[in-house]
Amino acid sequence: MSAVNRSTEFRSDIEGLRAVAVLLVVACHCGISWCSGGFIGVDVFFVLSGYLITGLLVAEIRRTSKVDLPRFYARRARRLLPALLLVLLATLAAGLVIQVPQELNVAARAARATALYVSNVFFDHNAADYFAPDGASNPFLHTWSLGVEEQFYLFWPVLLILGLRIGESTRASAALLTGVTILSLVFCIWSTSSNPTLAFYELPARAWEFGLGGLLTSASLPKLGRAAWTIVGWSGLAAILLPAFFIADGSGFPGWLATIPALGTAGALAAGTALPHRGVCALLDRRLMQYMGARSYSWYLWHWPFIVFSAAIFPAIPVVGRVIVAAGALGAAALTYRFLERPIRLNPQLAARTVLSLGLAGVTAIGAAAIAWLVVRFGDRMANEPIMRRITAAVADIADMPRDQCVSVGRSTEVRTCIFGDPTSSTDVVLFGDSHAIQWFNALQLVARQAGWRLVTVVKSGCPATDIDAETVAKSETCRTWRAKAFRTIVTLRPSLVFAGSFTAGFGRAKNERSDPRLKRLTLGTKATLDQLTHAGLSVVLFRDTPLPPFNVPTCLARSALHPWLGMHSCEFDRATALSSSVFDAEKTAAAGMPSVHFLDLTDQLCRTSMCPAILNNMIVYRDQTHLTGAFASSLAPAIAARLTGVLASSR
Repeated sequence: MSAVNRSTEFRSDIEGLRAVAVLLVVACHCGISWCSGGFIGVDVFFVLSGYLITGLLVAEIRRTSKVDLPRFYARRARRLLPALLLVLLATLAAGLVIQVPQELNVAARAARATALYVSNVFFDHNAADYFAPDGASNPFLHTWSLGVEEQFYLFWPVLLILGLRIGESTRASAALLTGVTILSLVFCIWSTSSNPTLAFYELPARAWEFGLGGLLTSASLPKLGRAAWTIVGWSGLAAILLPAFFIADGSGFPGWLATIPALGTAGALAAGTALPHRGVCALLDRRLMQYMGARSYSWYLWHWPFIVFSAAIFPAIPVVGRVIVAAGALGAAALTYRFLERPIRLNPQLAARTVLSLGLAGVTAIGAAAIAWLVVRFGDRMANEPIMRRITAAVADIADMPRDQCVSVGRSTEVRTCIFGDPTSSTDVVLFGDSHAIQWFNALQLVARQAGWRLVTVVKSGCPATDIDAETVAKSETCRTWRAKAFRTIVTLRPSLVFAGSFTAGFGRAKNERSDPRLKRLTLGTKATLDQLTHAGLSVVLFRDTPLPPFNVPTCLARSALHPWLGMHSCEFDRATALSSSVFDAEKTAAAGMPSVHFLDLTDQLCRTSMCPAILNNMIVYRDQTHLTGAFASSLAPAIAARLTGVLASSR
């Protein structure tokens, strides 16, 4: 039997592979440590989609010498849209009850993009905005993959038709698809290092995975024996599972790493074609795997909103609690599959009326987008209610500097400098570092004005002053280039003081924090930066990073005000767990023997007891989970000025 014919009939092995894929994604999202790379389940889905859709289209071309595009899109709409719209509307309804205005605003904007199948573009653009709200708390974050799939459905049949018209055979289509697949893979590998969010979220960098599955339908499988195909099948499954266990985070992904699960999926599919119901298929055919595979789409849709909302209601929910919640999402998926997804997909009246199917799909999608727009407006209005105005203002209170002009962002290595304080002063001081340097700007500007200094900012979001790695390889390289240029700029200025700030509070978070290997990197990176500056004859004031709350502070305050039934009456947090002494010790070790390096520790101004309050001196302390509000930072100017007295005396 040909690969095309096998791809157009029901395949129990494909159902089993769907189960494997969704189990990996759910396990990853539940926070199961040994499945931290489970997000590769999405790559499995992409290859499966390419295989199935291409097989259906090629089979139709061989039967009729054409593709009925309206009918194809109508089938896709009946298959995907009903469950998606149900989850979208139910999630928005739950968000109205559970979420606070800022969360609801972003979630509803993501829902609007989801309804129009462009949520991958939405999350790509928001991921590039350093000051955007945390995407991990967005209940629609997982829908980015649906946007990629739908965009694939739009252009892939057109490529097949184009190839058919050019060469008047499926061989020409296969050649064209091969070229697109290779180009996409090359672009994926390149963009993973140069623009990782685009590589992760956007179709041009993901199309090769669909293409790999599609090309398998026209490939002539080698004539291997049963034992050989058994090895191929089990090896394919291993290539899917092993990356889920060994890929610790998304760094360097997708890139070439994604070829491992993608090729593994292709291998398992080839084995299932050549050796049905045997080898690896014996596992994939199991009743439980078939059950989860059939409901994998609905489960994928439901599981993430369940996890996000459970974490909002129970912030300290453990991994086992998330697993229980995900199991509840499987129950919702089973109901959706039985009463909505399957009945609409198999409805004979809709199947016979292509125009009606497309019309209903368009109207309901636009209607859902309109509802999401109304929720955006509602969230904006709620944010301006008297009870919320103060919290809303705190979220937007970043720093009183023009960020567009003064802050380097994204992949740019340009060193932007801005001058504040007394521009005519002969005494220069520099503020240097990432957003945890920016958070001190308001206070330093007041100190500079009072002391008659000229304050020069040299800052880049996401790039610490300390020579430590950023969250991705590409960003680390960008930061190193920017930092090298920043050093040259600062040395040229010959400032009296360099105020350096970096986000380091996240270091030392291992259970045995003293043995956290990142602490050694922090010491070496801090020493490298201090060596650069002190060898140039400069004096450095290194800010101790602020305590790291275990939650988003304004969100906690908003939930406490709007949803008292959640029981969040206090948003203070324990100082000991929010502040790692080993991090500060690592930085002090780096500065040993450098008399021109001084530390500025303002922890006692934020946490005056063993607990750190969310509101101090009638001001909200944090604008999110890691940064001080501009207003509270301004209030620390007198304390900073007082503590600088000794520093200035010793640096003269």
